[in-house]
Parts: sequence; C-alpha cells; structure tokens
Amino acid sequence: MLRDDQNKRFVLESLAFLVNSERIWLYGYVLLENQFHAMWQQRPPWDERNVRQTMLRFTARKIKYNLRATNEDGLEQFRSRLPDRKYQFWDKESVRVTISSLDAASRIMDNMHVAPVEMGLCREQQAYPYSSAWFYGGGESVAGLPVPVITHFHEAFGRHNELESPAILLAPYCLPSRGTIVERKPGQRRGKSPFG
Repeated sequence: MLRDDQNKRFVLESLAFLVNSERIWLYGYVLLENQFHAMWQQRPPWDERNVRQTMLRFTARKIKYNLRATNEDGLEQFRSRLPDRKYQFWDKESVRVTISSLDAASRIMDNMHVAPVEMGLCREQQAYPYSSAWFYGGGESVAGLPVPVITHFHEAFGRHNELESPAILLAPYCLPSRGTIVERKPGQRRGKSPFG
C-alpha cells in the first residue's frame, strides 16, 4: 500500500497535522513499502487521547478515496468482512513501545533510519525522501513533500535521561494488498485499544 508515493504523502500530511495542531512532538519517522514507524510523544492535553486512531483513520480515508478514484480493483483488495467497516488498511495489531532512555531512543532511531538502506530502497539514509534521516544527518528535506516539523529526540529526555511522559514508537503495519480478506476469528471479540 505504501509503495504508492501518494499514500506516503497522506501519512506525512497526517503527521504534519498532528504536529501543527500541537497534539504530538514528532522525533522521527520512516515510511517503507509495507509499514511505517514514527517516534512521537503526545502533548498535553492530548496525552490521554487516542491520536494514533485519529491519524490512522484519516490516512485510511485518504487512501480509500485515492484508490476509488484511480484503482477501483485495488480498493477491493482491502475489503473487510468485519461488521464495523467496509475496508481495512491498517493492521490492528500495531506495535507500541514505551521508550524510557536516551540509549534506547538512539538505537530505535538508528534502526528506523537504516531500514530503507537495508531494504534496498536507497544507498544512503539521508537520500531516502520518506524518512527523518535528513534531519538528523544535517541535510534538507525533499522539496514538495509535506514534511512535518521534527523535534530532536534528545530534547525529550532532558538532563535526567528519562521522560516525564513516554515517547512512543508507533509501527502500524499495512495490510498486505494480495487480496487478503480480514476476518475476525470465531468467538473473537473486539477488545479495547491499548491506545485509549
């Protein structure tokens, strides 16, 4: 799903909205072909709200409208059999990691930024346009992309090497676009989200 650069733009627009509306501090991100990762910290008074769900819902709508206009058959590959939705673009089992030290944040950020190189999407981290590696490498973002404002993750930890409220590594994986039908297992209930 994220092989389409337009869909990557929707994710960047959503991250930019969350930063500009002062809902999060964004420390870093990378958008790959089948997933994206973002390190952020929710800002008061949004720290108890589910900004993750808002973001995923916004991007899902944008992707759905884009597919409806450009590739109706492609849209059908995301059809869901769940009773509460017609389509599903994001895996509900995304990873959330609380980051409690500067060392852990540094390792995670390094792993995020090296991923496009390891996947063969680019030769150098800073050359990949859908990543915050340009920011940490001292370069410039690609012109024309809706790049969100990034806060250096060192600022989140201050002098004590701890956060007052946790930064989150968010990794919502895209569902495969191979015609997979999303279906709830028999007896499986919809549980409360760990995000709110």
